[in-house]
Amino acid sequence: MKNQNYRVSRATLYNTIELLLACNLVRKHQFGKNLAQFEKSHGSKQHDHVIITDTGEVIEFCDPRIQSIKATIEEIFGVKIQHHSLYFYGVRNEENEQDQ
Repeated sequence: MKNQNYRVSRATLYNTIELLLACNLVRKHQFGKNLAQFEKSHGSKQHDHVIITDTGEVIEFCDPRIQSIKATIEEIFGVKIQHHSLYFYGVRNEENEQDQ
């Protein structure tokens, strides 16, 4: 919007994001005290996150074993899980940083 010279107030953005959250079209992820990110949730497949705490980088991943764990939990506890969130917090290994 900025590149096309549209001006949108912060109030409009905050009100719009609240509406999108209420309609379950957007999902809010709170990574730490001061870092929140939003992503669309309509039509998206289940995925989880690795948060690199020193850089704030967020890596999305999907592992079918998590779905198996979910099914086991449903069976053991007699529940139907509607959604889940899984966050891993870490830092890059020094050897991985040299490779990149």
